[in-house]
Formats: sequence, C-alpha cells, structure tokens
Amino acid sequence: RREWNKYLDVPPAEQMSRQFYRQLHHSACRDIHSLEANWRRGHYILTRAETGSTVTCLQCDEHKILTGHYDNTIKFWDRSTLQILKVLEGHMYAVYCLMYDEEMVITGSEDRTIKVWDIRTGQMMHDLHHHKGAVSSLKFTTDTLVTGSH
Repeated sequence: RREWNKYLDVPPAEQMSRQFYRQLHHSACRDIHSLEANWRRGHYILTRAETGSTVTCLQCDEHKILTGHYDNTIKFWDRSTLQILKVLEGHMYAVYCLMYDEEMVITGSEDRTIKVWDIRTGQMMHDLHHHKGAVSSLKFTTDTLVTGSH
C-alpha cells in the first residue's frame, strides 16, 4: 500500500499504458507477499479495543481509527493507545458506512440519512434525506458524493 498508493490518483490518460499497470501490479504483489510473510512468521501486533457495540464499518490512517456502530454512533479512536477521542451522535439507527478526509466525515445509516460532520469539531454540518432505504455504501471525492441503499 505504501508504494502503490502513488498510482491511485494518476490521471486516466496515464493509466492506460501497459507500463503503468505492470508497475502497479508488481508493487501491490510485493506488498501482499510481505504482509503474508509477516503474518506467517508472527510479525504483527494484535490489539483489541472494547467498543461497547457492534462495529459495522471503519476507516483508519496512521493516527486514528473511525468506527461506525450498531448503537447509532461514530467513534474516533487514537490508533496508538486505542482510547476513544470523540463520539458523534445524530443518527437514529445503525451507522452502516463512513468515509473521511482531512476536513469531514460522511456517514450513512439504516435511518436512510447521510450526515456530513466536521472532522475537527464533530459538529454535524449537513443532514441529507434522499434515500428510501438504509444507506449501505458511500464514497466521495472533492466534488462528488456517491451513495447506495437497500
């Protein structure tokens, strides 16, 4: 992931070359092989955090883990200490999907809503009511939000 991440934001015109895909495939295979070898040798750290509720979705980076829960909450965790930093409340039913960037967190729920939160303050910025079923998936970029529901 570390080395092939640079290929994920390549403009479509450059992605069409065979060389691009060869480099991406080689890098991804090398990382997968390394992960599998470390797992077989026991070179990993297994940790467990008590969440208090079923985790339905998550995303993480080097510093934090965000989890969506069956109890309608979104929790921010410190990745190194596994301590809860912040809990967002606002959904009426289980949170099924989430995604964040440096500015916001977007969540989708069984309550058929999508909520946009300020990642620094935890304040809800937008509450979108457009689905007729539970929101089960979402993905966003700087100018587009795509969601799916049951």
